[in-house]
Amino acid sequence: MAKQLLTNYLRLHNVNQLRESVNEAANSAYYVFVGKHQTYPSGDTTIPDLTNSVDETLYDSYTDMVFGKRVTASDVKSMIPRYNWVSGTYYDAYRSDVDLTDKQFYVVVKEAAYNVFKCLDNNGNAASIYAPSIHNTSADDEFYSTADGYVWKYMYSIDTSTFAKFATADYIPVVANTYVTGNAVAGAVDVIVVDFAGSSYHTTFANTFSVTDIAVGGDPIKYNLAENASSSNNFYNGSFLYITSGTGYGQGKKIVDYVVIGSDKTVTLESAFTTRPDSTSTYEISPYVLITGDGSGAVARAVVNTAVANTIDRVEIITRGSGYTYVTATVTGNTGGSSNSAIVRAVLGPKGGHGSNVDYELGCKSLCFSVTFANTEGSTIPVANDFRSVGLLKDPLFKSVELTLSDISGAFTIGETITQTVTGATGEAADFNASLLVLTNVSGEFAAGEEIEGDESTATANVASYQVNGVTKGFSTFDQRHRYTYTMQNVYDFNEDEYVYQTIEEDGVTSIFGDGIVHEKDGTFIYLTHVTGTLNTANTITGNDTGAIANLLFYYPPDLVVGSGEVLYIENGNKISRSNSQSETVKLILHF
Repeated sequence: MAKQLLTNYLRLHNVNQLRESVNEAANSAYYVFVGKHQTYPSGDTTIPDLTNSVDETLYDSYTDMVFGKRVTASDVKSMIPRYNWVSGTYYDAYRSDVDLTDKQFYVVVKEAAYNVFKCLDNNGNAASIYAPSIHNTSADDEFYSTADGYVWKYMYSIDTSTFAKFATADYIPVVANTYVTGNAVAGAVDVIVVDFAGSSYHTTFANTFSVTDIAVGGDPIKYNLAENASSSNNFYNGSFLYITSGTGYGQGKKIVDYVVIGSDKTVTLESAFTTRPDSTSTYEISPYVLITGDGSGAVARAVVNTAVANTIDRVEIITRGSGYTYVTATVTGNTGGSSNSAIVRAVLGPKGGHGSNVDYELGCKSLCFSVTFANTEGSTIPVANDFRSVGLLKDPLFKSVELTLSDISGAFTIGETITQTVTGATGEAADFNASLLVLTNVSGEFAAGEEIEGDESTATANVASYQVNGVTKGFSTFDQRHRYTYTMQNVYDFNEDEYVYQTIEEDGVTSIFGDGIVHEKDGTFIYLTHVTGTLNTANTITGNDTGAIANLLFYYPPDLVVGSGEVLYIENGNKISRSNSQSETVKLILHF
């Protein structure tokens, strides 16, 4: 049987496509909606499962829907799992040959902001004791080490407001740092791992240069070592001389020759230092790490553990180089004839280098839609009752939009498509009377002050103003309840979530003609959900629990065309009670 792999590139592609469809100019309209104001069938102590049935993802969603708010570009972020740095925790190190899915190879550290670091080396699988800090590194640093031997790469920071809007207990947002991205180096050698430490690496020596040690005989590649260096010719051949402090710090060169003549112990380097050391410079000789591959410029040295049989403790990268797509590393240095040689392995960074594509490098396959329902949103959504379900709806159609027109040229035809070119909004002409044009199946957002045109009549007009379903408001929210003006017929009043019905009598038989569930009533309007059948105005409804009776006067349908658009996500949860003194932030995490 064939073996298949759905790569992280495809998962990230899906994340990016969805995010871009919110941000791009010809964008789709996404709404976060809430619903289920009634207690769950089995009670609120048990949250029911969801299925991908047509009933659940279409009909029931619209039946349960109460209101929604449009998503803006600032409401969407790519997300990765949240791994807080905790002292004493073992963190995985980035490895190019390892599936990093579900591995903790990066951390978030709370400082002034929330800073994210990738672990490049974990000191031989040791616990992390010292937290990485933005105060010790920067966006253009290749990497840096903490006192516990961990090597970290700073990736990006999340400001506190963005963190509060998007972060959850399990996820954090990705906020790419353009400076980190700009400083990424493709094909660099950032880490060389010691797989086997070997032994008997005797070429280790440290001291300080004197004035006469430098440029022996005027030659910038020749240096005399201290008197206690080895007395054997060629002893340091193939090793590495590294400036550990003082002038020229951080430079290193391979030793190509070592000659002992009396008290003079002279090394010859492969080339001159860019900054020539002086008597303030301390140096260290250790085994050289030969790096070969299709790139260039990578330089490294091995650090010897003299306390444990002169084994290789670690490999330090001096220069990362660039352009490598394959690479090998070998430790060279005097082992006194021993064949117990170390085995080291170079680790290449991700495509483009560490920090070039943060979403991919940290395994992003989730997207967060974070929307806050701020009280009534300007009296366009209800604050009564509660909800138990949230979801994401794409490209719904508005049922009734009334455009007040000016500068009319021609007559619009009922049924034709009306387009506003500037906004891209369209709708179907349902009624046209003088300066009022009523549209249904509206897609997009009509704007005042812009021209519209009929596709069949070619009539044109400017939109002076508009209302959505009889209410002066924009398209940023919708109310999916059925609205009726009413007067009470008796002294009782309806309860929230009460079942109400309307009956009809035919041939002496009384039957229910239409029914629904009370979401809210305010003395002028009664708002119903779960309406089935037809609730006729100029007729009464009766409350099943209270016995209240009301005369229905005028009807306003839900804002959206029932069943339009695509329900992309549904989540059942615990009851959330609304109030005119609070706001609720809904965070929907979608996984790919």
